[in-house]
Amino acid sequence: MLKITSPITAKNKIENISKQLPKDVAFDIMNPASAEKKVETNKNAAEDTTKQFLLKNLNKEIYEPLLNSTKAQADQLRKLVLMIKLFETSSGIISQDFIDKLFLKPEQLLSELLTKDKNETIFKGDLFDSLRALAKMPDQPKLKEAIVLILKSFDFYVKQENSLKAIVIQSNELAGKLTKSEAKNLNEAIRKLVRNIDVNKENHTQIRAYIKNEFVPHLITFVKNNKGNEKIYNNVMSVIHNVMRYDKADPTFLEDSILKFGEELSRLTSISNDDIVGMKKLAFEHADKALGTLAEMNQEEKPSESMKFGKQESDVSSLIGKALDGSAPAKISGAAQNLLLFMLQSESPVLPFMHYTIPLTFLGENTFGEFFIDKDYRERKGEAENAKNIFFTIQSDKYGNFEVDLLEKDKFIELDVRCPDILLNNIKDFKARMKNIIEDQGYRLSNYQVGVYRDNHTTLERFPKLALRKVGVDVKI
Repeated sequence: MLKITSPITAKNKIENISKQLPKDVAFDIMNPASAEKKVETNKNAAEDTTKQFLLKNLNKEIYEPLLNSTKAQADQLRKLVLMIKLFETSSGIISQDFIDKLFLKPEQLLSELLTKDKNETIFKGDLFDSLRALAKMPDQPKLKEAIVLILKSFDFYVKQENSLKAIVIQSNELAGKLTKSEAKNLNEAIRKLVRNIDVNKENHTQIRAYIKNEFVPHLITFVKNNKGNEKIYNNVMSVIHNVMRYDKADPTFLEDSILKFGEELSRLTSISNDDIVGMKKLAFEHADKALGTLAEMNQEEKPSESMKFGKQESDVSSLIGKALDGSAPAKISGAAQNLLLFMLQSESPVLPFMHYTIPLTFLGENTFGEFFIDKDYRERKGEAENAKNIFFTIQSDKYGNFEVDLLEKDKFIELDVRCPDILLNNIKDFKARMKNIIEDQGYRLSNYQVGVYRDNHTTLERFPKLALRKVGVDVKI
């Protein structure tokens, strides 16, 4: 019998780690080597070499993400990209252009309206140019809220086809988690929805009526029949989220958002009803252009054929896929296998937060960032209602390593940056610009600290409370 980790929530009475491990525990999070000693005393495991191998390695495989450094996955991605640049010069399996597109620019991570290139966003035109300027006005929270409402309504309206796709895709995922009878009912409802979409391409009112009156009641039934099943509940919530997006794609919502914006703007300047009518006309002209662009991209697809995710030309999964191609050099294939294994191991049930890697271009150099996000950071919550923590490392061959600890508490941001010694003064001088960027997004910078990066942490060192969240489950091998 073995004790392995589980995502089951621990009760208060077993929340703290016991000083003395139970007798049936085959490994210890704080002492991985103990697994091998305990295995030697297990006669059944000794009789079967396969079982013995599993027992010896189980502790290492489950806790490896905790015992590695917080930039270990970024290291693996960096190694793969560097090896491709060194060895992939003539075969053409992975081109330099592919690698260049793999990296994001920092501005792509910020708000589309304020920072993204006008040619790369749906928020184009004279109206949005004016909103960009008004959004930067200080001490006007209600005006900013009205602007955000326009952006949301415009986004819902223009991307209603995407919302429909998401409803179908996520409903298909839900069907795979239900019982046979429930899945049969849901699949029939999905088929009716797709037929409805095919028949009523231009009549979204009919599609909305079917979704609200017939499709959503199915989802509510599934939640009631599977109380306590978080996977089904979360999947249903994802579908409902896109149903709401699609429902709010009605043009009347966009009209109402323009009227609300006009009311707020009238308190600051003189604006007539004709001006508001002109803004509404301009908003729908911009929307028609955006819809036309999307229609051209999908003009040869039927709605039922387009209900699938598009694959990015250059992303980490595509990079690994190309690197694992049979004709790729052995060194590149090996590096890709290690990165894939690392990514799979990082999905450990003992990590109660989001964890991913982003390759990006920073200060003109390709850099590799590893991000850990705790969406409910109770340890430093204090008196705030909500607290989120983003801890990430950034590394580059030219500038060295960075560590950034970002804490958000009720719209206030605390930043703690650790950077290479040579960049210390530059990063300190960056405070004013960082303050403007943060305030443009509706937050306030309450604390900004800069220090010299010394050494990286292991995941367990950086998040010591993870050791307290493990729960034992008996599993027979």
